[in-house]
Amino acid sequence: MLSIAFVPSAALVLVALFIGGFLVQQAIQDRDDAENGAIVMADASRVIALLQRDRAVALKAPGSRSAIYAAYADRIDTSLSSLREIARAAPDAEVGYQQTIAVELLTAVEGLDRSDSLAVAGIDDEGRLDYAAAVGAYRSRLDAVAGKLTESSRRIYRELIGSEDWSRFGAVETALSAATPPPVGQDAWRVAAGVVGRSLGDLAARQIEYSAQLAIDGGRRVLSGALAAAASISLLAGVVMAIVMLLARRLPIPVIRCPSRVEATPLTWSHLVSDYAGKSTLLAHTRRRTGRADLSG
Repeated sequence: MLSIAFVPSAALVLVALFIGGFLVQQAIQDRDDAENGAIVMADASRVIALLQRDRAVALKAPGSRSAIYAAYADRIDTSLSSLREIARAAPDAEVGYQQTIAVELLTAVEGLDRSDSLAVAGIDDEGRLDYAAAVGAYRSRLDAVAGKLTESSRRIYRELIGSEDWSRFGAVETALSAATPPPVGQDAWRVAAGVVGRSLGDLAARQIEYSAQLAIDGGRRVLSGALAAAASISLLAGVVMAIVMLLARRLPIPVIRCPSRVEATPLTWSHLVSDYAGKSTLLAHTRRRTGRADLSG
């Protein structure tokens, strides 16, 4: 009885251990993916910032500015596309949403830097339309993504757009787009451009850090939940096995006796003699009563 009860109980425990192990393994994979995605996003944002600085320097050097501009734009666009893929593949919907906001903010910062690089390099009549389009695109993107930021980031953004540096920088952009003289001098313009660019870059970095922390915390919660579930499943299976084994010990075990096998006893000489004597007596008795022998026996 104990053997019969032990087999299914042991199978239940093994299944519980397998399910628990699978849950833990999947949770570890999700946690690692979340942490790796956060690291890649932070690294990519730093690479984009380096490319932007290199582009600003390269555009000041003699040579084909349009080719240099296009080459850096392609490299940065490739990095931004990879970040969008990371956001789409996020293991958690909220993490993916916040990472998407971070990428959109980085894209807006890149749009500002592109337009500013064109302005510093010098704008001719042919490139003025491209400059105006770049300014309009990054400002529209900023307006769209600003309302999706965290409360603290929205407050920083409101302070930025209400600052004097933002007003000066925007006034120069408007003047350059319209081919009119800038309202401020070169030095004031570049100081304002530096403040605006750094402030928006810091906002993007804050959003990346926020989404990264969400990803890491979410991955750890998933792992903790999987460990708890695995422990609960294993404990339940162990309790069930213990109960089954206890009941098996207490159940009465019926004793089934098999009928003994009847074996034929071989005839011995004494048996044969006794049988012959019995038949002889019966024969003599029959002769006295009937006067003839019964030979049928």
